[in-house]
Amino acid sequence: MSSFKIITGTFLDGVAADVPSNNWDQSDWRKQFDIFKTMGLDTVIIIRVGFADSAMYKSPVMRPTIYEDDDLVELMFGEADRTGLKMYLGLYDSEEHWVKNDWDEEIKINRRLIDEMWQRYRGHPSFYGWYLCHEGSMEYHQTQIWKPLARIMRELDAHKKILVSPRYAGSKWSKERPISPEQHYKHFDYVFGEMQGLLDSAAFMDGHVAFRDLEAYVKVTHAVCQKHQIEFWSNLETFDRDMPMRFPPIEWIKLKHKLEVVQPYVSKIISFELPHFLSPFATYPAAHGLYKRYLDYVRKKGVSL
Repeated sequence: MSSFKIITGTFLDGVAADVPSNNWDQSDWRKQFDIFKTMGLDTVIIIRVGFADSAMYKSPVMRPTIYEDDDLVELMFGEADRTGLKMYLGLYDSEEHWVKNDWDEEIKINRRLIDEMWQRYRGHPSFYGWYLCHEGSMEYHQTQIWKPLARIMRELDAHKKILVSPRYAGSKWSKERPISPEQHYKHFDYVFGEMQGLLDSAAFMDGHVAFRDLEAYVKVTHAVCQKHQIEFWSNLETFDRDMPMRFPPIEWIKLKHKLEVVQPYVSKIISFELPHFLSPFATYPAAHGLYKRYLDYVRKKGVSL
């Protein structure tokens, strides 16, 4: 049996933020969940149930102007139940309060939303954990929102896993003031110390550093996650940040490089995100080719799908 790690999880983008919608109905999502199983996935993560003024269902808490008439969260839980996939449930990103460092208002809405969603979805066997969707960065002190919300999640069910997905804030995040691997280690040593006992896994997004620099960041992140007993995952971005438009599917050789770099360090590889960028059903034709090349490659590595 091959020890080569493949992508075994994906985010699900249920409301359009910086990626355009596929505009799928239930039959489309059913086909995609079947593809997830074909690809060897065991985990799906709803990245956010609401963004700004839109949401995946008509929520009395989020009070969106734009929403799905049929509950898209319920649909995805149903598909996860059917296919045996583990589901992490994301929260609401106001795109207003927290970016002004008004953490209190963001926490207030999400505290009520957690209660609302717990009542709606807790009966699903696929409900495996929570995703703290506020990615944060060094200019946004993410523990200010992560900590109170994670404590609520632990109180509701101590067995539900809690996942975050921070970034490596390298040269593609800020050309003027990139964060070095050493600074990155110090920052997350502090962050994870603040979050002691409240996080299970951290899937670091890999797209904000130059390809030649990726392993240096991965090495120090592996060390800081080990220190704080947090599972280190890779959030392997399957879209291309190097193009003049936002965002096409990534070039195959870039995906292959990132997949190979993380092999010795991470316990799991997930992606943002397969329905748009690595699927035979995606809006982008290039995603169909990337899907074929990825499957051919992992089979050559001896992975049985």
